Amino acid sequence: MDNMNDVVEFLKDYIWKNGFEKLSDDPFTVYKAMVKSSDGDIDFKTARLVLVTLMSKTHEMARKGASTDEIVSHIQSEHCLNKKTAKDIASMYMGLFNDENKKSWKEAKDAGFEKFCEFEWTIEWDGRCDWHTKHGGSYPCIADASLTFAVGDKQKLHSHLKSELKANPFLSEDDIYGILLKQIEDDLDRDMQEYCDADDYYEPYWEEFVGNGTYESEAKWKSWGLEIVEFTGSGDIDFEP
Repeated sequence: MDNMNDVVEFLKDYIWKNGFEKLSDDPFTVYKAMVKSSDGDIDFKTARLVLVTLMSKTHEMARKGASTDEIVSHIQSEHCLNKKTAKDIASMYMGLFNDENKKSWKEAKDAGFEKFCEFEWTIEWDGRCDWHTKHGGSYPCIADASLTFAVGDKQKLHSHLKSELKANPFLSEDDIYGILLKQIEDDLDRDMQEYCDADDYYEPYWEEFVGNGTYESEAKWKSWGLEIVEFTGSGDIDFEP
């Protein structure tokens, strides 16, 4: 099997982009990505062998420091392969989890998170909902907000992002921004709908949405370790038929 170096390079790049956990939790997605991106460098037979050995956690043995002989024995026992093929695959995993790569991954762990914490970030949000009156009317509402925040407590934010950073400790600062962007936008969408539905007689007063309508979300964001630098917004309601 003469394309094992290509497999090592593919898996190394995959780990940098997605973390270690997907190798164990979703090996079929790894396989599909390998087949799609290899451009023929990795044949289907080799890709299938990688898939089944990922499923049997062979890579975890290499990552934890098992010897080549132990991995070969495991592969033969689990997959009934001849010794040469088992040795080729074992050598591939040993190459993937060599000292140099493990050192690089160790040094890069949480580097994106640390960099994220150095800057202020701004989220621009636009929302829409309908205000339903007690008399059966329905009027469209729009709102917008601009939120600038910094990281006031790194430990709290790291705890909030625990599952994401565990799955991929190599998340970039932009990856982390994207995660928080989605969470905050979801909160604002929900806040707007609740603010709109709060009273079916008096129309929503959008000048007070940021503050009155976002109070609980702001408290939650602060509990994540975020420090709100500036939070402004406006809105409108359309009474035209």
